[in-house]
Amino acid sequence: MTKQSRRYYLLCLLAGAAASLCLPPFGLVPLVVALSWPALCIARTNRVRTALLTGGVAGFGWFLASTWWIAASMVAGDTGHWPFLPLAVVFVPLILSLFWAAAAGISWRLGKRADTRLLWFVVMLAGFEWARGYVATGFPWNAPGYLFSAHLSLLQSASVLGLYGLNLVAVIVAMIPAFWVMGWRRTAIVAGAMLPLVAIGGMVRLASDEISGVADLAMGEPKQVRPKQVRLVQPAIPQNEKWNREKRPAHLQRLIELSSGTLPIPQLVIWPETAFAGLLGAERELFTKTVASALPYDGLLVTGVPRRHSRFLLLNSAVLVQPDGEIRESYDKQRLVPFGEYFPFRDLFPFATAIVGPMDYRHGTSRTPFTLQHYGLVQPLICYEVIFPGIVSQTEPRPDILVNLTNDAWFGGTPGPYQHLEQARMRAVEEGIPLLRVANTGVSAGFDAYGRTLARIDMDQAGFVDVNVPDPLAPTFYAIWGETLLSIGLLLLAVRTINLDRKRSLRQ
Repeated sequence: MTKQSRRYYLLCLLAGAAASLCLPPFGLVPLVVALSWPALCIARTNRVRTALLTGGVAGFGWFLASTWWIAASMVAGDTGHWPFLPLAVVFVPLILSLFWAAAAGISWRLGKRADTRLLWFVVMLAGFEWARGYVATGFPWNAPGYLFSAHLSLLQSASVLGLYGLNLVAVIVAMIPAFWVMGWRRTAIVAGAMLPLVAIGGMVRLASDEISGVADLAMGEPKQVRPKQVRLVQPAIPQNEKWNREKRPAHLQRLIELSSGTLPIPQLVIWPETAFAGLLGAERELFTKTVASALPYDGLLVTGVPRRHSRFLLLNSAVLVQPDGEIRESYDKQRLVPFGEYFPFRDLFPFATAIVGPMDYRHGTSRTPFTLQHYGLVQPLICYEVIFPGIVSQTEPRPDILVNLTNDAWFGGTPGPYQHLEQARMRAVEEGIPLLRVANTGVSAGFDAYGRTLARIDMDQAGFVDVNVPDPLAPTFYAIWGETLLSIGLLLLAVRTINLDRKRSLRQ
């Protein structure tokens, strides 16, 4: 590779990295236009190989800058996994960048001219970002559409388009300079007006809800006679101590004190993922004693616990527990983390045990919500299950509250826990359902159906917060129609691009 080529690909990598700063927690939305540089290069190159490499390198820069924190899990918790640190830093961005490389290569093949290749790249990148949520169990982390989390008014558009539809809008916005350079000035102006229009629409949606609330109060019609009060408990136990059996009594005592130390105690208390750091079946007596000490006589607890499925398999579960320790209902995590909770093709990799331990987790098979009197239907989502758009729409009947149990202590004070928080918030807006997020440590918070923050416990802070949970909204457009608008948008753009190429060919 020549010095000029190295400089060229370095610029593509830096462009992808700079553009990723539009995502949480930074929210520098205008920087997304940095993607115009590699997009123009893909459109103008004379070789498909260059197009593939350009797209892949730009994608690698995007994911390297926004997911490097995954490597923090290699050094958290005294696991001894630090030799895998370089692999974690490079491997995840490299795999994810293949989707961008494929989008670039196919765009180059389909387009006959530079301008139509640019349009094809918009279509393909949005399409492959949708595919990234499904291929090999899916990993739609840090998709371009999350730039709409930068402001509450922008976030309201998720109720119509969902994340994957917002990806298409985000890619169009990213191409504003590229459209201008290509001579499509009118298209660039329309693309530039998209975010302001979306923000105005979001402001109108939020204002209409506030006006409706004031009108209800004026008419003496409060939305709720008795609030649905919930206590969220964040114990903030360091990952290197979490599974230390000698320190477990102190950890459990912390949960008890945070749950019951301040009166009155809400009827529903929520603990985070694997709050009870022991196998439920093997230590049932200790679990029952802990729950009885934490709850009021009529209380209920939703908590995460690991359970044994068989001799060689575990379950990552959420359970609804009574004060006497009796489990009323349980939910087993369905979306497992590859290379975290299970190792694909474990028998082929002798180092698998060193990374994820000797046992894999088994995925659950049912998404039935918990039924709680007064609170309604409560749907648990464990850890990264909350990053998947549309996952709640598959639940029947529709939940009244979403509960995300997680443990982000693996990633310390990196951007990861804040990205996870914003992805959970977008699910609340997409579905129009309040969401309660409870972390061992990370950021615990409650959001209403518009994504407004009801309460929050910040990173590394042990504490609790009581939340009055509002009612859900009527099903949103996205909850009903899913990816319909995305499909229509991609189809119209594809037809438009094919017609442009055909007309140019006829003229020639």
